[in-house]
Amino acid sequence: MSAKVRLALWVTFMVLLVSVMVLVFVLVINRHSLPEDPAEYLVDFVTDNANEVEFDRGRFEWDDLSLYRRGAYCAYYDADGNLLRAAFKEDMDFSDIPFKANVIRTAESGGREFYIYDHYVDMDMYGMWIRGAILTDSHFGITDVILRLTVMILPIILIVTFLGALWISSITFRPIEKIVDTANSISDADDLSGRIALKRGPKEMKQLAGAFDRMFERLEKLFDAERQFTSDASHELRTPTAVILAECDHAKRKDRTLKEYRESIGHIEEQGHRMSALIDELLGITRLQQGTEKYPLSKGDLSEFVSVTAEGFVPQDDRGISFETDIESGICCSFNASLISRAVYNLLQNAYKYGKEGGSVRLSLKREDGMAALSVEDDGIGISPEDQEKIWQRFWQADPSRSEGGSSGLGLAMVREIAALHGGDVSVKSAPGEGSTFTLRIPAISS
Repeated sequence: MSAKVRLALWVTFMVLLVSVMVLVFVLVINRHSLPEDPAEYLVDFVTDNANEVEFDRGRFEWDDLSLYRRGAYCAYYDADGNLLRAAFKEDMDFSDIPFKANVIRTAESGGREFYIYDHYVDMDMYGMWIRGAILTDSHFGITDVILRLTVMILPIILIVTFLGALWISSITFRPIEKIVDTANSISDADDLSGRIALKRGPKEMKQLAGAFDRMFERLEKLFDAERQFTSDASHELRTPTAVILAECDHAKRKDRTLKEYRESIGHIEEQGHRMSALIDELLGITRLQQGTEKYPLSKGDLSEFVSVTAEGFVPQDDRGISFETDIESGICCSFNASLISRAVYNLLQNAYKYGKEGGSVRLSLKREDGMAALSVEDDGIGISPEDQEKIWQRFWQADPSRSEGGSSGLGLAMVREIAALHGGDVSVKSAPGEGSTFTLRIPAISS
């Protein structure tokens, strides 16, 4: 049985139980109360009608006179005993009983016993007899009323309660059905991009759906990073692995000299270092994306830190390129020193790598619109507009021939991840033959 039906049946049962308890309570009280006397009720009914009798312009007004009320019947006669109007049934014949005002009597008709009561209305020139009749065994106590109302109303209450509970439970559990459907579709399709995105529903359901969406988002990032790492590692490690295997094959030949052995070992060592550096960079990017490694941010003077980092920078190949800095003092940020140092190193190394021989590289740090803007400018080969978005991809290089010096093509991808971790971004302005300017922006804080 589904939870919705269980809830609906439970609420219905509770309403039924409460209704029965109330009914029993009333019945117990009613046992100690006096029931309404049918004879007294008949007198009240006839008297009420007598008070409503009106004679206007030679005829009686019948609109306010009742012929029947809750088991009591009335008949109206003129002063001579001629019947004017009546509500008596066919088995109720009291025509042979003479009128006797204001006296309760019993009479039999159709095998049943009745109370009859006569009342005369005197209007000077005209008069009217009112005769009322009611069964002697009629019962009009509170018990009768309650039982009648219970039989009439309780089924309606139960039906409405059941349908209402079913409707409420359906609305309540509908978000869970959506959560289950979304989870099943993600599992069946092996696609973690789906989201529940619950807009309407109880607060608790929205919180549950939000928790699932955050979990799906994190899982998607983890699986994407894992697939990316596996793909990148297998692709980039293929070349150095092939070189190592080739050198090992050559080294196994008997006619190799000691010098040739040393050269082979040197090539193997070089490729081993390259593989180690590549794996370190891949793992660094993957950890940043997955958030599996914590990089705490500390408040500090970014201006001083960048100055020290720039002074300690040693390019792999300066090719006569000059280096200058323009650092605004007193810029404070919350940053991770290790990551910012790596970002500065990667940007400077990239500028030297693609700068022209005898050219210049300029590092600057400015405060712009509440952000600390760190820029590295070179006057090298530049980047074409169609390639400016590609440079952030892993292993993409504007000039593949320059990767022979050990570059993996992961430097700018790492810079973008570092910027994102600090709540900032990185951008580039470049034109072919005119150089490039890379700008890393992170939020600045007051000192």
